[in-house]
Amino acid sequence: MDENQSTVQAALAASARRPIGEALAALEDFRITQPKVIGDVLRQLMNRKDFLTVECDDRPQHMVTRILEVNQAEGYFVYDCSAEQIHNRFLLEAQENYFSATQDGIAIQFVCGRPQQHQFEGAFALRAPLPQSLYRVQRREFFRAAAPMVESYYCQATLPDKRQVAWDIFDLSLDGLGLRSKDPSLGELAIGTVLNKAVLNFGRRGKIETDLRITNLLNIRSLNNPVYRIGCRFERFPKSKEQDFQRLITYLELARRGREEGAVTKDSGFYSSP
Repeated sequence: MDENQSTVQAALAASARRPIGEALAALEDFRITQPKVIGDVLRQLMNRKDFLTVECDDRPQHMVTRILEVNQAEGYFVYDCSAEQIHNRFLLEAQENYFSATQDGIAIQFVCGRPQQHQFEGAFALRAPLPQSLYRVQRREFFRAAAPMVESYYCQATLPDKRQVAWDIFDLSLDGLGLRSKDPSLGELAIGTVLNKAVLNFGRRGKIETDLRITNLLNIRSLNNPVYRIGCRFERFPKSKEQDFQRLITYLELARRGREEGAVTKDSGFYSSP
């Protein structure tokens, strides 16, 4: 287990203990504050009917719930109540309630203020303000290599609205890619968007075509001068290309360590063009 994985797992373990604020502070690198992205994450949990665990800030009990509605325009979301009335009372009395879920290997955690009773489709539910921040922590199963500084690796894709876009590839692993762009319009992309037949261009090492699913989107600079980092997971990655792709990742790591390129691979290219 590498140092980064140990840090993430320790932070996740700490988040199960109180005080909640201090536990989440250890996950600061994974914090999302853009309201639209937060709304997208909650809507995806709702649409997929994922379960969430919710705990009060001052009670040992916890309950399992699901998100029933997300209203970003009015700044609230609705979640299912507990079958145990005592648990509902604890939630209604608590100043803060802590939510956690796991989706596609990514831990999702956030804190909300005191909820209110709410009628949803004729049944009792709970309504809470949307969280001001949300944490998405990916426990990476595969080593992630940085793209080289001296070569230009990029991804070309068609967005759902048919726009053609190109992103720089800044890191890659067997399960996905990290992309980067200064295009301000990309901040509107929804978490979960699938990019069909995206073309990954690795310069003289060739190209590969695959589907990508957006799992994370973060503006690392400012609203007026954005730089977006976009995390993508492979969808239906060609089995025939996995060994070649692993060779590319190995090459990048050895090159990073200062090895001569000829000692890593003698190929002029890994892939044929799509």
